[in-house]
Amino acid sequence: MAELFERKHQLPRKKEIAEMTLEARQVLRPHFLTADMGISGGNFLIAETGSVVLVTNEGNGRMCTTMPKVHVAITGIEKVLPTLEDFATILRLLARSATGQAISNYVTMLTGTRAEADLDGPQHMYFILVDNGRAGLLGGDFQDILRCIRCGACMNHCPVYHAVGGHAYGWVYPGPMGAILTPLYAGIDKTIDLPNASTLCGECQVVCPVKIPLPDLMRKLRDRQVQLGLRPWQERLGLRLWRYAAERPRLYAWLSRLGARLLRWMGGARGQLRKIPFGAEWSLGRDMRAPPGRTFRDLYRRRRSR
Repeated sequence: MAELFERKHQLPRKKEIAEMTLEARQVLRPHFLTADMGISGGNFLIAETGSVVLVTNEGNGRMCTTMPKVHVAITGIEKVLPTLEDFATILRLLARSATGQAISNYVTMLTGTRAEADLDGPQHMYFILVDNGRAGLLGGDFQDILRCIRCGACMNHCPVYHAVGGHAYGWVYPGPMGAILTPLYAGIDKTIDLPNASTLCGECQVVCPVKIPLPDLMRKLRDRQVQLGLRPWQERLGLRLWRYAAERPRLYAWLSRLGARLLRWMGGARGQLRKIPFGAEWSLGRDMRAPPGRTFRDLYRRRRSR
């Protein structure tokens, strides 16, 4: 940030946070004071009052929505709520699921233009409702995802995204909800990996405040990828072989026992697998502990015999 400020503001580099904050105010505030138009998003739109609602913990949406002459609010069509009572319910769900707060620090409700006695506020206000594929989801297999209120609970509890971060897989929407929304908006052929970046443990569905069946939707996207022939042939062949063995319990048990012993041998004295068969990319930056050489069935049978 210090390097960016130095390059863009043409001022000596600051090292302290307080100094950088003061520089940001001195340089950026005149832009807000002289801007003719401010553009914001909207967490929700309320049809009953014609309001747009911004929910933040920083208050960073207030200057651009009250100081310029024109305010333009851009948000998706699924963000429209019928009444203030509906909004009160959703707001409680949003804050508690996102950050564990009873309510966020700033809840800004903007309704209409500046009145004669008002000291600030826009003279003109416009709403832009974005479809971008949302209407096409109505009545289909993925309609439930439109209930998402963008709280982030699914990402914060997902074992995959909790470890690697929200934007590790790119795109705008992070976490399990993004693994569903992005393929639906951008195209399933352009986002091959996203629906597969999940263990399908179900934790995201458990914590979702609006009860979206996220694992089921990701599974449907995976099915659609297979039906369209978008998955690699090696993967499809491996799944067919696995299904063939899984339908034959004795064969499956024998192969499992053989695989466990092979992996134990590959782990050597350290008991660590530096290279995983069919998972070379995954093992480039990490080792995996080798299994004990016996399957769960073997261990369970041995325990019962005692």
